[in-house]
Amino acid sequence: MSNFYSVSDDILTNIMSRLPAKPFAAAACVNHLWNRISDRILSRPRLTSGISLAESPEIAVDEALEMALSKPIRPHFAIAFVGLHFPIEEIHNRIASKIGANTILITTASLGTIDADSITNELEEMKWEDDEDAVITDDDMYLGVTMIIGFVPGLKINVVPLLHTNTEPQVPMVDEFISDVRDFTVLVAGNTNPDPVGIMLFGDHCRNLKPILAEIDAKISRETVMIGDAHNYFVCTNAEVDNIDTTLYTVDAVALVFARDNLNNNEVEIKFHVGISSGIIPIGPKIEILDVLVHEGKTTWLFARTQGEVWPLDAYNLILSLHTLIIDKPYFLYIGVTKEAEPLDGGPSIKYTEFYEVIGTQQIMFSVAGTGVNPGDICMFYHSDMDSAMGSSNDVYNRFHHLVEPPPRQAYGQLVSSSRTNREKVFGGFMFASSNRGDKYFGNSVTDCMPFYENFPGVPFTGTSCFEPIGRSPVLEEEEEWQSDENRFNMQAFNTIHLIMSYKKTA
Repeated sequence: MSNFYSVSDDILTNIMSRLPAKPFAAAACVNHLWNRISDRILSRPRLTSGISLAESPEIAVDEALEMALSKPIRPHFAIAFVGLHFPIEEIHNRIASKIGANTILITTASLGTIDADSITNELEEMKWEDDEDAVITDDDMYLGVTMIIGFVPGLKINVVPLLHTNTEPQVPMVDEFISDVRDFTVLVAGNTNPDPVGIMLFGDHCRNLKPILAEIDAKISRETVMIGDAHNYFVCTNAEVDNIDTTLYTVDAVALVFARDNLNNNEVEIKFHVGISSGIIPIGPKIEILDVLVHEGKTTWLFARTQGEVWPLDAYNLILSLHTLIIDKPYFLYIGVTKEAEPLDGGPSIKYTEFYEVIGTQQIMFSVAGTGVNPGDICMFYHSDMDSAMGSSNDVYNRFHHLVEPPPRQAYGQLVSSSRTNREKVFGGFMFASSNRGDKYFGNSVTDCMPFYENFPGVPFTGTSCFEPIGRSPVLEEEEEWQSDENRFNMQAFNTIHLIMSYKKTA
């Protein structure tokens, strides 16, 4: 046994770097030398992922975790995407029991998942039915669990809930949410910047977060990246969430907050990069809503007129005429309704747009999915457009391309790295995509993934299809301007939000 301890650091590093996460953690506890080597192996950030399409929820969790934990990693956070009809809480509790109570875990429903294998670089996609009104039962489950686990030295992570009061008028506690985010950030980053590096937000399906997001956007620094899914089922076990008095408050969303750890010496600096791929264009005239009829709290019939006109709109013939103008077949038709958020602190109102899918017509009325359209609202029709979607995806690809490591070059008969000194290195990515996109629209699962898949082959990447992906536009260039009263969150229908995570050495 003494001979084994005498092996060189290089050999020991080679052996330990091949261990799965749990044996690696055990090896790090053997002695000071092994612990120092384990710290060296995990001196850089990393994401690992795993996917399973097993029929049994228990087996699916175990297989996905086995893949995600097949390499050395110390989990700082974990996100599980599971089939919409999976027993979410059961899945969440099983994962939590296996990765430990100290790891922040969010489990969220998914209309489909996609995972890029970090070894073979092959895409594996699973898409489920997007029936939002289906009842979740143990007997009616779709298959699939995708896990992503993150190790992010240089950042501190916390979960901050967004609440509303249960007593009327059920006020959303936006200022309290922002204050909690900033208190945590200042605690770990100091007073240099009260706003975090990034926020990943998961919203409850029973709450319309769009006006709340518009207010958050106006109050949190533009440098903070914000992405997520605004309309879903999720479970999160965390002291901040567990201690909420549910008789007084309801959780509207939870935010995974990433703050710079400036109070410790860190060897790396992590950066977040966002790309937003849209895919809808306006069509037809502006219309004014005259009256609404909500049906079972799920759909809304709209009675409208063309803006500036006196007589009501012949909705059936208008939509029929729009159909003849739209080249793409099939396509998705939406209305975009202009709204204004009124902050509770009395600040200036903030404009934003809510999108609703058009699902039917009946002479002078047409119906949309969801509720929230009011008499007097001004809106426009929009439709999905293949060329716009693919062009937008190419724009995101080009935006990320500067992060690609150049291929090695020949020098004196040998391959030499072409990377400049201390170049940013991409270590993982996320994708939140509209459920109307993907294979059923493009005819392939690659178009949405292309900005990441082709730029960073071999890098862990996980995506989810969801009802309402959200992302805040990246910081504008100096020559660009943004109207101060307009929301910068991209909450369009038919969008895809990409997040790239990179790092570089601090010294």
